[in-house]
Amino acid sequence: MHQAYRTALVTGASSGIGRQLARQLAGDGCDLVILARRTGLLEELAADLRAAHQVSVEVLTADLTSPAGVTAARDRVSDPARPIELLVNNAGLGSEGPFAELPAASVDGQVSLNVMALVALTHAVLPSMLRRGHGGVLNVSSVAGFVALPGSAVYGATKAFVTSFSESLYGEVIGQGVHVTALCPGFTRTESGSAADEALPAFALLDASRVARAGLDAVAAGRVICVPGAQYKVVVPLAKLVPRRAIRSVLKAMQRP
Repeated sequence: MHQAYRTALVTGASSGIGRQLARQLAGDGCDLVILARRTGLLEELAADLRAAHQVSVEVLTADLTSPAGVTAARDRVSDPARPIELLVNNAGLGSEGPFAELPAASVDGQVSLNVMALVALTHAVLPSMLRRGHGGVLNVSSVAGFVALPGSAVYGATKAFVTSFSESLYGEVIGQGVHVTALCPGFTRTESGSAADEALPAFALLDASRVARAGLDAVAAGRVICVPGAQYKVVVPLAKLVPRRAIRSVLKAMQRP
């Protein structure tokens, strides 16, 4: 299934799942606004997409952990002269370590980006979508939001918020031509093949391009939750069935000393 949107804004588009989302949207003939902090990577991606797919690609450099960055993004998604039909809230940040030992800037940054910026952009774009009776919001969450996550407590909690927020909005806009979907991948292989990738068994890693395709198909079809990968489709229901005390015990045992 191919998405039915003619314009999209993708945050965190310079790498990983966000880059794949932008590539696949362009391949579907969608004009794009790609947003991230790294102008050079965005310009490189924009040039590739314009040449390969003959679509319009606008580069927006913004740091969504800052008020100025959020304001710039809000202004763009709410511009009535240049409507955005699909908002992809992909940008996210995670930090590992005991919560009590994390720097305050790390904690604030995760909440600002994963929650506050996502809510702000969705709030800015949704009214115009509802007036037009057409639009979509794809929020990139995580299977981490379904379980307790010692060692990544803030990240897991922010993703639980994203999933719950998406489900609630889905219920508010259903039947009005607007789709809201939470894309909840598990571990996903990065383009560079990081050390974290190498530490995980191959069966646990998802392909970023397949994750992106699954998310775009889900929002086009109006599915509220999308969990890519057969292995994670099993994990999520089990997380709901297994007593939470047991899950916490297993996760604590898995933590590194």
